[in-house]
Amino acid sequence: MNIENLLEKTLTKPQYKAIKILGDQFHKMGTRAFLVGGTIRDLLLEREVSDIDIIVESDPSNLMHKFDPQYQIDVISNSQFSTCKIKILNQAVDLAMAREEIYPTSGALPVVTSSSIEDDLGRRDFSINALAACINPPNWGEVLDLYRGLEDLQSKHVRILHSGSFKDDPTRIFRCIRYSGRLGFSLEDGTRTQLLEDLTYITLLSGVRITNELVKIYSEKSTNSILDLMDQFEVLGHIHPGFPKGPEFSKRKKLLTDISIPTSELVLYILISLIQTDQRMDLIKRLDLGNKLSKFGRDLNRIELIEVSSSRTKIYKQLTEVSEIAISVADAYVSKELRRNLKLFTNELKTISLCIDGEDLMGIGIPHGPKIGDILSKIFTHMINSGPLSKPDQIRMASKFFGDS
Repeated sequence: MNIENLLEKTLTKPQYKAIKILGDQFHKMGTRAFLVGGTIRDLLLEREVSDIDIIVESDPSNLMHKFDPQYQIDVISNSQFSTCKIKILNQAVDLAMAREEIYPTSGALPVVTSSSIEDDLGRRDFSINALAACINPPNWGEVLDLYRGLEDLQSKHVRILHSGSFKDDPTRIFRCIRYSGRLGFSLEDGTRTQLLEDLTYITLLSGVRITNELVKIYSEKSTNSILDLMDQFEVLGHIHPGFPKGPEFSKRKKLLTDISIPTSELVLYILISLIQTDQRMDLIKRLDLGNKLSKFGRDLNRIELIEVSSSRTKIYKQLTEVSEIAISVADAYVSKELRRNLKLFTNELKTISLCIDGEDLMGIGIPHGPKIGDILSKIFTHMINSGPLSKPDQIRMASKFFGDS
């Protein structure tokens, strides 16, 4: 199969020109080069191509100095796995060395060695990502399909390449479900069976790697569909047993859908809010989310433990050190009655403040000393219990408290 016409039809003109130049240059250097993975998958599905991924049968960092000087190649980054990101004609391109990967243990990062494109495709996660198209001029656009990826695209299946795939790299469990939700593909029968058998390997992943996968899920346009699949396959329960399931999960997820907080960490705030109160801090520790998010978790717990019939004073004491973000998130899913307490705190109790100080009290004849602080404290407590007072009313109350003492 040759997709020369599809490349010209689907890619933007700058993308097409950049790939043409790279293919020509790599060919002159004597190395085969291929568009691979998601780039080819999205091309064949006639979806917009946002990422250009190219495999070369050499370490790309050793090739950068060999480019014709007429082409400006900016190297943006290099990695330990013989990959680099470059920019050409203002197009970002990810270059990687064709490689084999050996996983020392399940969940560990792979040991990488140089190899051929054929071997490189064999170490990939799913058949629909194990497709390549040559960009060398003599074979421009010729598709390499060694694992029936074209067939799976046609039948709309996500299929692993071998039975040990999830065991080698349990993050593929998350990616499998993410692709299924994003593309509207079903899991091939053998893949579904293997995924369910291998869910326990999730426990071998570090918290950082799990968090990275969850952040990617929340960056998808079809987040809700993907989360439904996560619930269906009980993936969240293997991250931590404190996540709700079934209808309870769906209800909480739906309530959190419309939260709009301008922060890149919103995904983590929502994730933490999904879990049961008594399990929340354990999840934060498992995912190694750090002090800021630990504080958020504790804040949510404080909110959820407020009794609906709590006094104004108790509400104030419980919420006075709670962050605004925690209140905003909790407001999306707590009961209507508890939401009223949050509103009371946010709209009234939080705004209450003293308009007077020690000088004002001494100005009305109250002598300097510990009595000053005691009276100010009593006035503040009275306002928390009964509502705010103007400055003249606070002064009159100070006189009363002093007279009563």
